[in-house]
Amino acid sequence: MKSTKLTGAVAILAAGTMMLGACGSNGAGAGGKTEAFDPNAKTEISFAGWSLSSSIEFQTLADAFMAKYPNVKVNIKEYSSDSYDKQMTADLASQKVPEVFPLKSMTSYYTYAKDAKGLADLTDIAKSFDSSHLDVSTHEIDGKYYGLPYRRDLWVLYYNKDMFEKAGVATPDGTWTWDDYIRTAEELKQKLPAAGYGDDVYPTFTWNKQAFVQDFALNQTQKDPKAAKLSGKYDFFKPYYERALKLQDEGLTLSYNTITSTKVTYQGQFGTQKVAMFPTGSWYPATLLSQQKSGDSQKFNWGMAPVPQNPDKSTNTQTDKPVTVAGATGLAVSAFATGQKAAAAREFAKFAVGEEGAVALAKNGVNPAYISDKVTEAFFSVEGIPNDDLSKAAFSDYDTKQSTPVITGTAVSKVTSLLGDAHSSIMTETATVDQALADAEQKIADSGVLSK
Repeated sequence: MKSTKLTGAVAILAAGTMMLGACGSNGAGAGGKTEAFDPNAKTEISFAGWSLSSSIEFQTLADAFMAKYPNVKVNIKEYSSDSYDKQMTADLASQKVPEVFPLKSMTSYYTYAKDAKGLADLTDIAKSFDSSHLDVSTHEIDGKYYGLPYRRDLWVLYYNKDMFEKAGVATPDGTWTWDDYIRTAEELKQKLPAAGYGDDVYPTFTWNKQAFVQDFALNQTQKDPKAAKLSGKYDFFKPYYERALKLQDEGLTLSYNTITSTKVTYQGQFGTQKVAMFPTGSWYPATLLSQQKSGDSQKFNWGMAPVPQNPDKSTNTQTDKPVTVAGATGLAVSAFATGQKAAAAREFAKFAVGEEGAVALAKNGVNPAYISDKVTEAFFSVEGIPNDDLSKAAFSDYDTKQSTPVITGTAVSKVTSLLGDAHSSIMTETATVDQALADAEQKIADSGVLSK
């Protein structure tokens, strides 16, 4: 298992995306020479982002770059967070993609680069970084790099210290298993009403995304998550789904159906003290601090802890560090950009993933991929970021494996889609865990994608 000790962490490994047809002659690997960047040339480039009102990282990077290069204007184009890959697929097909854009899914990364030929080759930039500061290996495809990690996120456990204290419940100590998590949620459910909290307040919040269950099972029970995801056998998901259903059926969280139909968000629930604890990515502090400043979230004392661990010692992959879900969020440059737009886009990508961009992100509570003492100091010096030992440990001392392989997208996309159907059937309780997983296994086998 790869041991990672860093201040940044990894983005949730998102679900698959649609396959793209080849749609350009100067795509990934074209190898054409790029015009040198001229900082004195008046240039405008576009930069894709999502949820701009709450995700401050995009404007932060744009502002920092424009401060250094005032002759370059960076315009941010907003995409839907939920349908980002679908919208980006359409823009790539029409060759109207922004000059710089984030890579939200590792599956889509491959298809954008190799099938759509829509990503510029950034290998020279990738090789300019020292691996002790920036690990670019997550974005290698056949020895080349068409994306570079700018944000590295891992899942941690967030908890409201005030709610725990008022309810008289012990806060996380860094040693919890998922069974401990459920027991604490049950205790909170019993004690929160007496502490003055209403019926609309829940002990925890369960994401409706399949990654919440499946990626934790992959990382915490499988020594090789990549191989397990493409194994065609998914019985190891069962204990994780049984726990997710227990949380739902006991009223310890809003139900899957409620979250899906009402579009309720974890930001809204935790930020307004409707939830006492929940696991999510390390991108969240920046959003919470921003919303507390704007008044969209209430102000309260909160902390972070390692995510709960697999309680089954026979399948537990943990060694000396907590095992969490992690992955890299990268930046890509359009292969269709030309001239100074292409040059400025490449310079922006290099800036964003390097130390200057990392410090700018860290100062705003965003965990960058680039690691250095300066970045670490910037992150934990942000007003409002918990800097107790447990919070620091949650962000810096963990194990993980990448559970979405960067390989040809057909198998991964199909498997992810069919496992997503199983997830919906289980969480809506229209099928038992055994029925849904068996059905997914049969459909995956019938599709033939694993034999190609």
